[in-house]
Amino acid sequence: PCDIMGRVRILERSESERIAAGEVIERPASVVRELVENALDAGARRIEVDLRRGGMDEIRVADDGEGMDRDDALLALRRHATSKIARLEDLARIRTLGFRGEALPSIAAVSRLDLLTAPPPGGSATHLISKGGGKPEVQPASRARGTTVTVMELFYNTPARRKFLKSPAAESARISEVVIAEMLGRPEVAFVLRHEGRESAAAPRAGSLRERIAALWGTDLAERLVPCEASAGAVQVHGFVSGPDDSWARRRRWYLLVNGRPVRDRLLNHAVIHGMGDALPKGRFPALFLLLDLPAAEVDVNVHPAKAEVRFADPKRIHAVIAGALRQASRPRSYVSTAPSPASAPAEDHAPPHRWSVRDGLRAADTPDLFDPVPADATDRVAESDLSPAGRPLAVLAQYRECFIVAHDAESLYLIDQHVAHERILYEAIRRDLCEGGGDRQSLLFPRPVELAAGRGAVAGESHDLLGRLGFEVEPFGDNAVLLRQVPAFLAEGSALAAFRDVLEILCDLERPGTASGEAADRIQHRLAATVACHAAVKIHFPLTREKMEYLVTRLFECDEPLTCPHGRRVVARWAHDDLLRTFGRA
Repeated sequence: PCDIMGRVRILERSESERIAAGEVIERPASVVRELVENALDAGARRIEVDLRRGGMDEIRVADDGEGMDRDDALLALRRHATSKIARLEDLARIRTLGFRGEALPSIAAVSRLDLLTAPPPGGSATHLISKGGGKPEVQPASRARGTTVTVMELFYNTPARRKFLKSPAAESARISEVVIAEMLGRPEVAFVLRHEGRESAAAPRAGSLRERIAALWGTDLAERLVPCEASAGAVQVHGFVSGPDDSWARRRRWYLLVNGRPVRDRLLNHAVIHGMGDALPKGRFPALFLLLDLPAAEVDVNVHPAKAEVRFADPKRIHAVIAGALRQASRPRSYVSTAPSPASAPAEDHAPPHRWSVRDGLRAADTPDLFDPVPADATDRVAESDLSPAGRPLAVLAQYRECFIVAHDAESLYLIDQHVAHERILYEAIRRDLCEGGGDRQSLLFPRPVELAAGRGAVAGESHDLLGRLGFEVEPFGDNAVLLRQVPAFLAEGSALAAFRDVLEILCDLERPGTASGEAADRIQHRLAATVACHAAVKIHFPLTREKMEYLVTRLFECDEPLTCPHGRRVVARWAHDDLLRTFGRA
């Protein structure tokens, strides 16, 4: 038998502390979140965040909050030391953002940490220097009330974790999202975020959430937002949601805060989607700024090491109140009045006549064979060999409800989804353009300034060549904006702006997209081409001339993969003529 004795051992303290730190500190954005929330809990009225190389080289967070004396500062660097709770029961009523007492020691365990803090007037400042979680060195210092924490060389002693970080631009973008979420939770606090000494996001103290949104994304968006409010007992929801004209392919402007704490929660996300219903097209997301307030005893914030998730005592009530608030806000009357005018409202005695149905007066059991639906297997996916234009061309009959093209050949009837068909055609053309150096562009008559969220400008600069091959010509225009000069020739200006924003959001998730090669580059090009094609393709509920329908059908079956769109959706449904005959009892 194999001897397994002696295999269990106690890890060295330094090793266990670094492992524990990994549960709290995943990347530079985790550090920034912990330090900013500590500053907010300390009553800060102004917070400044400075970064070097996306936070990998240095993160500096300075505030004007409460500050600490020497003894408290030394305790703050020890595991499980906290001022937020005193006993186990306190965990059931946490109102502060931080509470675990693990942030500073976890950060110190994987970095070189510098802590400078001073209590309110009358106390002396303390300066602590810690390396890799070792015993801190105490130095004399001078500072006004508040705290400055500087984190240098993050993960210098855990290279395995450091190598999985993304590019500085991508890490900066993540940090920007963290800081912006905190900004939304505390409009009364002033924030400044700088990258490499350049201000990338700033928000003065605001009197309301809408003012804070305007400071971050401009007054145009802020003024178009629809208020969203509801309550159920002590549970209150308030915030804003965008209308159908402001939507994105990803949840970039999707912020949910519980008692001021930014969270990622499946229950809340599902409630939002359920409440919005069909107000937005599938795959599109609104700008959402939603604040949920409820008694601390009804939410458990102690279920995730990084405090990103929460658990509710009554999840059904939370789901119902959020869904109800969004359902009310997203009603069509919020955007376009649906009340009929007196001239257009039909009189009661002129109601449209009942449309006779072949089923009227008949029971299905009376004619079981004649009224069965078309069998499901009669709409099997079409084989490409069956649709070769050279072998069996399709004849266009009509457009059904301005959504589908109706066509036929000698043996079958076809419905072709006009949007996804056009999407497939454009997608393959864009992929060819990417490989060949770019397609046709059109210059905008007036170059369009495009405001970007914090960190996006750097990503646009890094991806200049890739954007150019997609057809977008941009140049820097301040810290958080670019000037859009050229767009793909097949995109209208309005669609081009939306496509450009979605493309930039994809690039923000990638590490050095302009230098990727092989399979990674192919995946990047697929996502980018699919996104642009979706924006450019003809939409449903759009009338087409016969010439345009014939053009789409012809071009579709010249594609390499004509039967699915780039997102995998079905393009064509077919009913064989023999199956239709059997359905009507004529087989």
